Amino acid sequence: MNSSSPKDNKDKAPQPTNDAEPATTAPPSIASESDSGKGEKGPSNQQPSQQPVVPVPPQLVMYPTWSTGLFECCDDIPTLLITCFAPCVTFGQVAEMVDRGQNSCGLYAMLHAGILYLTGCGCLLSAYYRIKMTQLYNLPNDPLINILVHLICEPCALCQEYRELQARGFNMKLGVGWRNQSLEIQQTGGLMVAPKVPGGMTR
Repeated sequence: MNSSSPKDNKDKAPQPTNDAEPATTAPPSIASESDSGKGEKGPSNQQPSQQPVVPVPPQLVMYPTWSTGLFECCDDIPTLLITCFAPCVTFGQVAEMVDRGQNSCGLYAMLHAGILYLTGCGCLLSAYYRIKMTQLYNLPNDPLINILVHLICEPCALCQEYRELQARGFNMKLGVGWRNQSLEIQQTGGLMVAPKVPGGMTR
């Protein structure tokens, strides 16, 4: 028989202790930070979606060039005929305008004819004035090419220079000369011609 009394059973019963583990809860600081982070997420803090970058096409570079091509001589048949048979005349007209009337057309023509008769190299004198003209009007200025143009095709080069001065407002008729040009032409030295896109007119 069990002689233990109810009092002894009460003493042997497990007593509740204060060592029970508390309920696991997130620290308030962490919870507040997570809550604040969730609250901050809004349309204002969202990174804007990157738009596709559309490449801008390069601008067309405008290069200065002659107003007419080298082989457009047939556009002015009278000047072409004069230049073929008497290149000194066309050269005299061009040189007088390039030099701003320092000497007359007749003097330049005689100088060109004399060099052509004595040495056969009148094209070198006209090439020098072509180079001078390109510097004056900001035209394609390659001295070697300008000399070769006059050596190979003197009439075409002189006709092109003649037409260029006409395009800039000069009155290139024989007998007019620099002194009879308009006051505007004498002051400005010729109108500016808009440059052309490469691939249009050639030299």
